[in-house]
Amino acid sequence: MQYSKKKKKMFKIKNRRHKPLYKKFIRLRVNVQYRKRLQLLKFKKQKWQRLIFFLLRMLNRRKKNFRAYDINRYYLPKFYNPFKRKYSTVLQAKKRISLFYGGLSLKQIKKQVTFVVKRKNIIKNSQIKVNQFFLNLMEKRLDVVLYRSHFILSIRNAQQLILHKHIQVNGLTTTNPSHIIKKGDLITISPKIQYLVYCNVIQSHIWPLPPKYLQINYRTFEIMFIGNVVFQNLSNLYPFWPDIFSLLRYYR
Repeated sequence: MQYSKKKKKMFKIKNRRHKPLYKKFIRLRVNVQYRKRLQLLKFKKQKWQRLIFFLLRMLNRRKKNFRAYDINRYYLPKFYNPFKRKYSTVLQAKKRISLFYGGLSLKQIKKQVTFVVKRKNIIKNSQIKVNQFFLNLMEKRLDVVLYRSHFILSIRNAQQLILHKHIQVNGLTTTNPSHIIKKGDLITISPKIQYLVYCNVIQSHIWPLPPKYLQINYRTFEIMFIGNVVFQNLSNLYPFWPDIFSLLRYYR
């Protein structure tokens, strides 16, 4: 009995352990979070070289035949797509989106999907498609807005700074990374971390370009949310195709 209890505890500890971040990119075959370390060729094992070679090949192919991602386009496979392949595509799409947005859990994604499905009647009247509404919700989060303005290099770092009470919205400190930003909201940063933000802005090289609905002051480190989220070219915002249709269809 004691041995079985110990075994159960061991299994619980193993389940809590997470894989390193870069190993998740190998199966997805995408540099999901624009990590520069992958481009510096510092990985020596063959599995990393294959991934880097694939990324460089895709980059050269996109330079020759550049095609902007259209969010309104619905992808249909050329050949028969069995259930196993459908499940794998949905799983990969879920992993890409969750990794890009700071490691969202399945529970959080399902919560967002149910919220979108419940607002279907409002979406039809406002002439916005369901996948656009889902991305609107994600892009209005406080941690995502900080990441898009290049004040922070990753969404995980943005969540950490919000939890440590370094970010203010309209003069009030918030500890909720998923706080939805509205039109006219002003985001300010505490003076304690302004040098860190300055270093992050220099390292980022302002790419991908910040969206037009954000008015950013890089001297005072302030962000003003001035308009609605509009998706014109998703290839600037995401390093992969965000397959929201399959997510909504599978998890609703």
